[in-house]
Amino acid sequence: MTTRLSICIALLLACVANATASGVLFVRPLRSTATYQSMLIKNYDATVSIQDHIATTHVDQTFTNTMNAQVESTMLFPLPDGAVITEMIYWFNGKRYVASIREKKEAQAAYDANLRKYMDPALLQETGDNVFKLNIAPIEPLTDVRVEITYTEILPYSSGKLTYTHLLRTTGASPQPLQRVSVRVEARTQAAWTSCTTPGFENSTANQVVMENEHLCRTTFGDETYTAVRDYRVVLTQRHDALDMGVLTYQPVPADSFGVDGFFAAWALPPDTETAMLTRNIVFVADVSSSMEGTRMQQLKLALQTFLQNLRPSDNFNIITFSTNVQRLAPDVIPASAENIAAASSFVREQTALGLTNISSALDAALHMSYQDSTANIIVFLTDGLASWGVLDENAIIDSVVKNNVNATVRMYPIGVGPEPSKSFLNRLATRNGGFTTYITQDDSIAVLVADHLRRISMPFMTSLKLAYGALQASDILPKTLPDLTVGSRVMQFGRYLTGGLQPVTLTGKIRQKEFSLSKDVFFGDTALNNRAVARLWARFKINALLDEIATVGERKELVDAVIDLSKRFGILTKYTALYADPNDPKNATDVADDNAEARPIEASSIQLTPNPVRDHAAIDLRLPLRTSASTLKVSLVDGLGRIMMVLHDAPSYGGDVTIAWSLSEAGLASLPNGLYYVVVQLGDQIVSVPCTIIR
Repeated sequence: MTTRLSICIALLLACVANATASGVLFVRPLRSTATYQSMLIKNYDATVSIQDHIATTHVDQTFTNTMNAQVESTMLFPLPDGAVITEMIYWFNGKRYVASIREKKEAQAAYDANLRKYMDPALLQETGDNVFKLNIAPIEPLTDVRVEITYTEILPYSSGKLTYTHLLRTTGASPQPLQRVSVRVEARTQAAWTSCTTPGFENSTANQVVMENEHLCRTTFGDETYTAVRDYRVVLTQRHDALDMGVLTYQPVPADSFGVDGFFAAWALPPDTETAMLTRNIVFVADVSSSMEGTRMQQLKLALQTFLQNLRPSDNFNIITFSTNVQRLAPDVIPASAENIAAASSFVREQTALGLTNISSALDAALHMSYQDSTANIIVFLTDGLASWGVLDENAIIDSVVKNNVNATVRMYPIGVGPEPSKSFLNRLATRNGGFTTYITQDDSIAVLVADHLRRISMPFMTSLKLAYGALQASDILPKTLPDLTVGSRVMQFGRYLTGGLQPVTLTGKIRQKEFSLSKDVFFGDTALNNRAVARLWARFKINALLDEIATVGERKELVDAVIDLSKRFGILTKYTALYADPNDPKNATDVADDNAEARPIEASSIQLTPNPVRDHAAIDLRLPLRTSASTLKVSLVDGLGRIMMVLHDAPSYGGDVTIAWSLSEAGLASLPNGLYYVVVQLGDQIVSVPCTIIR
């Protein structure tokens, strides 16, 4: 067996071939044409750190080759929409290797060359819509393979609820139950949590939800011989009767390649005071092509029936179904009378899945209904896939819709049904027509989802939105233009700044054409809220803007080079770059014990304080990057004024896992008053802190 390793992780922006296989692992003998067999997932452990609206997830999983032969493996797994992979680690011969960013073509060529040399390469590709494919070869007979993946995301928000979704159900395709599974979530907020729940996972010996205080919630799920049947969701609710604003920041350290200016993520949650629903003209456009046969058709019919049940007498509506051809309930929108709703319900029951998918003709028919300036004009578009009849090009369909949507008076809300909708197409269709996208999966309660969807799309819109940051000297703000949003939604921007401090953040805009202005003082640069994910997400927005321009004007060299530069500097993956590691090539990242590992900053997510609040004894668990030379590791308890109450640890360290136990009964701590403190961790020139509450 070779003792050399090559890792190549290439993200390719391609069409989705078969997203239904997400979470499945396959193996077959190396260089054979035998049929792939399902591969065993042995252990699966996830640790999640949530700070306000941003989550960082670390997944550590081990899978096993149960065959008596060298094999190549393929694993498909999804990530939540908008999630950004920031790190991948591969374990080989008991050593841990971290990949670094290179241009895609160069990394692909190195991967292919090393595979021909039999050098244990691994290849991770994006197949589209945030579904990834991991190939590893060769894997020795009856051995384990361990992979760690870290990703960060902005959590979905609606009407006071933040929802974290861990796609645990994708592990359910393992041919045997997982020996061990665990998901640990720590959610912190500067505001206040009013509740924390894990729908479908009630409190039990396997799952526990603990509200430590209004600023901190922890959930822990763990089981043995486990087969996943649903995703693990954490729903965090907040209450805000007035304008709620907040920021997270990141101040680059010398080891970064991010420049010297700080990064910020700012959000505004306007008060939900405009509760009066608008009168609606709603046209439901439903895909009944052959691909909708079975469960998807059942989901679609249930969704349409629920929509009908939620119509109000003041509404006008119509239903358009389509496959190869288009069928209308009525020639134009009709009043939502009891008689018309009953006829529409019968129309829905009679639908069968048959024919091709003619999206362009269906949307064209929907846009030629009678809409009024004084109402909320809405198209709800339900589909499971791509066009297969009529206009097939996605860009052409979107351009035609925008052209026919005169003065953008009709807002479009696509709903993806099942596991295979083209998320890129539906998201762009929504964005270009003032709406948002929703997805129906098997885990969803369709009645609840539809009721919430109708409530959201019927709220008044906030338009002409702008955020101002006082004297912050903000720059590189993204998105530059804020979208129109319904009341109860979130306004969010990323940017850079020179100097922090307390600044007035002002949100202006219009509701029902009436101007409003809301302002609140917000502190930029709180060291306790230093979060490296903010820099990565800013870079992701910057890259997305460049990719949108490339899609419009073509792959011009200066645009592609800008994407590659940002990808390399911020350590995030794009269609033009790859993660690659080879211990025998000094240009690449290798074993975490090498000099390059010293460039990996410590982060707040690397620090776990339990319990918190501290009432007596506590433990600080640190997960630090390994180093070839020792640096001083100093851990202190600091009050809100920055005064050191006690040094809990001060010794040379090579990094790795460190646990520090301490007690409030120790000299110097016994007389501390209850309140908010900070655990400050300093390793060399890097400093990170996390809040600590003392309650006796």
